[in-house]
Amino acid sequence: MRVIDSSALVKYYVREPGWERVKKITLDGVATLSFAVIEIVNALWKKVLRNEMSPNIAKEIVEDLAIRKALPLEPYEPYTTEAFRIAVEHRITVYDALFIAFVLKKGLELATANTKQAEVAGKLGVRAVLV
Repeated sequence: MRVIDSSALVKYYVREPGWERVKKITLDGVATLSFAVIEIVNALWKKVLRNEMSPNIAKEIVEDLAIRKALPLEPYEPYTTEAFRIAVEHRITVYDALFIAFVLKKGLELATANTKQAEVAGKLGVRAVLV
């Protein structure tokens, strides 16, 4: 089981280059934080506004994530204090630090498309798979 962050999931859902690797990782079993749904929905909204994605396809993805719960979702709240510390010390967003705090607590790997986040995770002893 791996933790997959929003950047990797967006890559998969919008079929950005490398999405096939994300698909393989998801088939091996993944979980994510509940707020990732909001981050993904926001990314899809931007794609729709830029005419890079059909509103109907985006809506189907949103429903899959938010209503049908396509992925196991872990509450983010228990990780916020540690995430804040990581964010301040390593100058990354709290959003990115939340995933690192989650994997640290659970002893799991992180799958991400975010190079900076993967770098910080590595510094903290977390194995990060960059997709």
